[in-house]
This record gives sequence, structure tokens and C-alpha cells, in this order.
Amino acid sequence: MGDVLALVSEIRPAANQLVRKSDVELGFVIYDAFSVRGLYDDYGSGNWGFSIALGGDAVVSTVLGRRLGIRGTPDEVRSALKAVDEYARLRLGPEYLAAHEAAYGS
Repeated sequence: MGDVLALVSEIRPAANQLVRKSDVELGFVIYDAFSVRGLYDDYGSGNWGFSIALGGDAVVSTVLGRRLGIRGTPDEVRSALKAVDEYARLRLGPEYLAAHEAAYGS
């Protein structure tokens, strides 16, 4: 869990409100706009999976053709977090991102 928390911290200040919910679950908000959930599969495979809440009961675990699940190595987790960041940036647009950067820095 600590390794994944450190990887999420690498994308700060975009990722904030990082919460360790249990030994196998974490959550954070990216760009003050999207709630992201991470779950650890402890059934022997040792993989992390991520999803983005879109509102209501809607969540996505594949963005722009990239799956956010089945990530076992730090590089695979980093790749999933990069996909989350790219997805959020595209959805939010340059004006919002400029305002976010002005408020929090890069």
C-alpha cells in the first residue's frame, strides 16, 4: 500500500484528498474534479485496479482505450495513474487547468 500511496503522491498537486480507506483500498480526487478509487486484489495475483467515478453509480475503469486494472508493478501502476491524469486533463480543458494551476501551482 505504501508504494502505491507514494506513486499517487508523485502526481500532486493534481491528486489531493488522498485517503487510505483500508489495507486494500485508497481514494483520491484529481484536479478537484474526479474521484478515483484504487483497489488491491489480494487473491494471490497482487494487482491494483483503478476506477474513476463519473457521478451517480457510473464509473469507468478503461479510459481512452487503456485499462486501469491489473497493475502489478510500480511501472504499471504509474502508467494507470498517468492515464487517469491524461483523461482528466482532456475532460477538464485548458481554462480549468490554468485556474487549477494558478490556485495550487504545477
